[in-house]
Amino acid sequence: MVKALLEILNPRLVTRNVIRKYPRAVSHARFPSRHLATGPYVAAGLKKESWKTWVYAIGAFGALSLGGYYYYWPRHTFPNSVAKILRRALWEESDKKDHDYQSALKYYLEALEECEKLSMDPVSDEYTGIELKIAEMYERLNMADNAHELYLEMLYRYFDALHTPGRVADDLRPHLIQKDLRILIKSLEMNKDVQVGKRNLLAHLLLAQEEILSRSPELKEYFDKRKERATNPFQGKPVGDRVNFESFVNEQNIKLNEESYMIVDMAKNSSAWEPFKEEFFTARDLYTAYCLSTKDIGSALSCKLTTVEWMVMADMPPGQILLSQANLGSLLYLQAETFESKIHQLNLQRENSLTNQQDDETTIRTLRQLHRNRDSCFEMATKCYGSIVAFSKKNKKLRFNAKELMDPSAAQAIALSIYGMGVINLHKRNLATAERLLNDSISMAEETGFQELLTEAHQELRKLELAKDSTPNISQT
Repeated sequence: MVKALLEILNPRLVTRNVIRKYPRAVSHARFPSRHLATGPYVAAGLKKESWKTWVYAIGAFGALSLGGYYYYWPRHTFPNSVAKILRRALWEESDKKDHDYQSALKYYLEALEECEKLSMDPVSDEYTGIELKIAEMYERLNMADNAHELYLEMLYRYFDALHTPGRVADDLRPHLIQKDLRILIKSLEMNKDVQVGKRNLLAHLLLAQEEILSRSPELKEYFDKRKERATNPFQGKPVGDRVNFESFVNEQNIKLNEESYMIVDMAKNSSAWEPFKEEFFTARDLYTAYCLSTKDIGSALSCKLTTVEWMVMADMPPGQILLSQANLGSLLYLQAETFESKIHQLNLQRENSLTNQQDDETTIRTLRQLHRNRDSCFEMATKCYGSIVAFSKKNKKLRFNAKELMDPSAAQAIALSIYGMGVINLHKRNLATAERLLNDSISMAEETGFQELLTEAHQELRKLELAKDSTPNISQT
């Protein structure tokens, strides 16, 4: 039975990478999977009752590490009266004054008051840059609530400005959206209410999404046609044929150079996503994690399905696309387990209660639909993992060069996909195949230092041994 729905693993801050999440899921199924990752970080565990822990290790793309949000200081010319106060604040903050953050805070607040006297635009880089320094001082003085309140105030101001017609010049909107998403990500580090965090993510993501689609009519038309599938991929019909996972990971989307190293396809036009595409996909991954923390696997799956497609079209780093699709496979497995749990509950209800014929027929129809959806999820998860494994076999240097790659996400995606296929085969009680795949994933995880996957794979192997002992007469081929 269900011991815990999922466990999200903490990401480690590194540059040039998207956040990584690695949850565990436990369902009533005999041998459940415990895996999900959405970025190239090495992670650590998190219990569902301490869901917010993972937020404290938020990472970001490119040079935009969390420190980038935290210590952001705009390099702009301030009015003389403001600059004079800021110099005093920086002096108090320096090591020559033994980092007197309390005094520095006083001067930063004074500088902000001076900006208000000068009627400075409250969403300008200068004004918000001072606010970020104030928030930093709050954090250094262990005044986290004050810092979080300031971040939220900035978010509301950005949101209002971007929603007010004519408030922000068209050529400045992308820059302001980038700042908005950065503050959003930073605010989530201190968020204590998962529902509030989820609502904020959704509102600001939709704002950025509207901007992207308004800048690219082709993108808008493309995703309008796919909206129905993305928002509700399961309607009781087999969906494996409608979602072609191979289209995400193939030679058209993932480019390799002559030495078989992955490269970005410079021929693609990703201007509609600039300059905030890294922040945008970081925030989408956070939304997926929040959906998981509230047990909303359907929304998490829908979000990730769209995210993988958008990453391909936005020409994100190839390794991140591979890993994002591996995570999609993990979400599909979680969804399959959810359907299986509902099947189990309905079967128990039929066994333990007396129902009339009409109610029983309704239950039977529901069970048939749940079985179709479950089977479709398993099929789609297998396709997700399988296309990554097939791609790596066709481009074998991806595996052998794993240690040389600055971005470990490709090797981790391959290892995670092999592991995922092993778990699916274990679930289906194809024990010999499961054992081979799990051992293969362990070998690759050892090569790349993927410690968390090692722990999970060894745990699944222990289950496999128990399965062998409990069912000695069942074929293991």
